[in-house]
Amino acid sequence: MTESVQKTNKIAALYPLTKFYIAIAIAATAVILPGIKLKAICFVAVNILSAASGVYGVFLRRVKNSVGVLFIILVIIQTFFTAGDTVLFSFWIFTAKLEGLLFALKLGFILANVGGCLIWFFAVTTEKDFVLALEKKGLSSKASYVVLSTLQMVPVLKKRSEVIMNAQRARGVETEGNLLVRAKVFVPTLVPLVLSAIQGTEERALTLEARGFSVETKSTHLYDIEERSVDKIMTAVTAVLFVLIVIGRILL
Repeated sequence: MTESVQKTNKIAALYPLTKFYIAIAIAATAVILPGIKLKAICFVAVNILSAASGVYGVFLRRVKNSVGVLFIILVIIQTFFTAGDTVLFSFWIFTAKLEGLLFALKLGFILANVGGCLIWFFAVTTEKDFVLALEKKGLSSKASYVVLSTLQMVPVLKKRSEVIMNAQRARGVETEGNLLVRAKVFVPTLVPLVLSAIQGTEERALTLEARGFSVETKSTHLYDIEERSVDKIMTAVTAVLFVLIVIGRILL
């Protein structure tokens, strides 16, 4: 899905490091700007950027399932357990305080902006493009492989767990139901997942050696990406705007 979006959308088609600089700049801006309103505006900007990039559906779903849950938990905990003088309401033995709510919203929008920027970046950038761009900037091939393997670890393990769960269902193991039923199937699912991950690591190591990965020569790529003039312009504009925001924050 990401590759098809990159072919049709101008923002998604930017160089990976250009999009990475934009994401970092927005996240850093949300951290340094004071007040809840400005941080909320930054999060709105991330949503607009995701919509303009053609990945808003993916962005919204991932934010809701990850950052959104953490945001709600943070607001609840800070509102009821942070010390303060202004009481909003009381519930049983819990008391909601205004100071805790404001602190939770401030911290929560920082979390939402940082997480949202990373979610947007990986929604419009494939892992191989990002690692290839880092390698073209001077990152060693071994370090590039470590970064790529780390980024692809969660999707690979998720696919393997789905295959294992389907195999367990085919053998008559009950995998759906209440919490107790799911707990019982946890170990029969976890053990094959760990063993397959270890076996996959050995297979990848043998494959890399067979392809001359450890040979001390300049590597070549069948797949390549190039930085364009528009990427240089966007990087320069992003840097200038971020510097102006930092200067304004210091002066004001």
